[in-house]
Amino acid sequence: MTAVIVVTSTFKSVPDKRAQVLELARPCIEATRKEKGCIRYELFVSSEDGVTMQFIEEWTDLDALKAHLQSPHLSAFKEQRKDLVEKGVVLKLFDAKETSL
Repeated sequence: MTAVIVVTSTFKSVPDKRAQVLELARPCIEATRKEKGCIRYELFVSSEDGVTMQFIEEWTDLDALKAHLQSPHLSAFKEQRKDLVEKGVVLKLFDAKETSL
């Protein structure tokens, strides 16, 4: 069974800035998907409130995730969105492994 690192990063956009946040995220998502060790990198928007956003990521290992956290495109996205999202990003890391039920 293959083990992976699963990450969720949850935040809220300022209500009238949602479209701008999504547009700024696009280059970061495209670049991240090309990174070594990236298995999955998706951004979802809540259907309940329309402003809660969550990245769901899968990485081959912790070193790949650490490299991503230092990447220029992630740093640029964080800087660009800082006034467009509410404070309080919640980041969670999980060790996961494939299984059959």
